[in-house]
Amino acid sequence: MMETVLSVGLDPRVVGDPAAPSEAFPEVDAAQVRAGLAQAEKELESMGLGFEICLLDRSEAAADAFRAAVTRKHYAVIVIGAGVRMEPSLTPLFEKLVNIARTHSSRSVLCFNTGPDKTVEAVRRWWPPAAEN
Repeated sequence: MMETVLSVGLDPRVVGDPAAPSEAFPEVDAAQVRAGLAQAEKELESMGLGFEICLLDRSEAAADAFRAAVTRKHYAVIVIGAGVRMEPSLTPLFEKLVNIARTHSSRSVLCFNTGPDKTVEAVRRWWPPAAEN
């Protein structure tokens, strides 16, 4: 059975929205997010890992979308994107995501990217898992 990585981050449709500009990443746009996701999928598949995406908006329903994803199946690695993690206005959402992962996917490794093109780098810090002593 192939292990799978779940990438959790802002939907490209809400990235670069002038009505809700990013304080943390004002220069990142939807095209960069899409390109980063495509790059991650290709590279992770070459590593023998499946890749799924959980795109979030800025609404109260975002945490529910993530909860649905992690209760549907097990993910070896969950990458929470910097667009959620480093955006001050999204700190409450980030906290919810971490606690949902701890509750519903406690065996998953959590890691954090620093931009849309850094997902694979984040996964490589934790994959393959170190042998247990």
